[in-house]
Amino acid sequence: MKLKTTYLITIQGFLFVAFLVITSWFNRLAADDFYFIGELRTKSFSEVYQHLYFNWHGRWTSNFAQLISFKLYDLPYFLFFINLLTFSFLFWSVFYLAKNLNNRLTLCLSKSQVLVSALVFLSVFFFCSISPSSTWFWHTSTVVYLWSVISFIYLLALLIKHCFSILNYLTLVVASIYLGGSNEPLALFSLAFLGYYFYLTKKTTILISFGLILGAFLINYFSSGTAFRDEITPSLGFIDLILYTGYGTLKFLFFTSYKTFLPALVLATPFYIYGRKYSAINYDFNPKKELFYSVLFIGIIVTLNQFFVIYALGGLAPDRATTASSILIAITIVRYFFLLGNPYKDKLNNFKKILIFNCISLLVFTCVTSYYHYNYAKAYDERMNFIVNTKEKIIKVKPLPFSGYIYSAEISTDSGHFSNQHLKSGLGLDKLILLEKN
Repeated sequence: MKLKTTYLITIQGFLFVAFLVITSWFNRLAADDFYFIGELRTKSFSEVYQHLYFNWHGRWTSNFAQLISFKLYDLPYFLFFINLLTFSFLFWSVFYLAKNLNNRLTLCLSKSQVLVSALVFLSVFFFCSISPSSTWFWHTSTVVYLWSVISFIYLLALLIKHCFSILNYLTLVVASIYLGGSNEPLALFSLAFLGYYFYLTKKTTILISFGLILGAFLINYFSSGTAFRDEITPSLGFIDLILYTGYGTLKFLFFTSYKTFLPALVLATPFYIYGRKYSAINYDFNPKKELFYSVLFIGIIVTLNQFFVIYALGGLAPDRATTASSILIAITIVRYFFLLGNPYKDKLNNFKKILIFNCISLLVFTCVTSYYHYNYAKAYDERMNFIVNTKEKIIKVKPLPFSGYIYSAEISTDSGHFSNQHLKSGLGLDKLILLEKN
């Protein structure tokens, strides 16, 4: 029996969901997670929050969410539950955006197709992320970057609506404030977009969101914690800043493209197929011209993202700080594929082969990564059990195995290293913990 294209797209979407659920099950706490747990064990919520804002960095909205979430640490399956909750909100935000676009542009997609397209988009976005282990599965980082992306997508979905309910206004306020107070590059991109969109439409809701994001961003930017970070990070000269930005841009776009953007492009095939099936869009599409502008847009976004972070840190941007580029690239890819498929109505046999390839690849990918994640989680649990129960005053542990797409909780051979100290604090131990030397 021949497989229908819609079935294959659905299978592709749910195979990626299976990967997220299984990886979430094997996910474990790491690094700064233990810092927050340790701080909340010995200090009040207010003390920790004030210390972060006034003495470390000004991300006041994500700091608040971070501490609230770690207050639930003692609940069974805390991290698994938080991961699933995060992915559920991410899915719902994408689904809500797709649903509103479907209504606004009269794409005539069924509700099930909108749902599946949201799942497929998640896989495209995932592989556009340079370091998904830190942005998707490391809780400390997820609250800053992935939660701000969720806010950003909700804002896009709301701003294309014609009518607003009270709940819509409330969501707009919360999403705008959270975005502005957590992810600086994405906040700046959002302000630029909203400013231009307001110039075109003069919609009051856009102005409200713009003002809230700007206000939240300024509270972050002018905090004493941000000033403290500026003092302890090096300042780059103009030439060094340009060189670092150029290198960071090339590194982001090309150094790992074989395992990021190339899989994302292949997994985006369903959007090309959706575009082939529906002809409601009245748009004069020139493939070469649109490709040029899409590539130019991606280049500008990535360069600016790198520039913002390198200017602030005085060094190369950590991969997790490029999440703003990743979500905008994912949206650009999906948009281009849909528009590219729209003018063409020939048979889909070749694309069925691509979809079958996608499904098989995702199945193999999930099985292989689950094997690594299982081994990592098992070794992690054994290590933690040993650390908690041993009576040795100096605790030496064996190295953890490859962690795959889970952010590694590996520590250092130096007992004074921050990762060792965070683990010690999180477990409430007064012993030296260090990694065995090879």
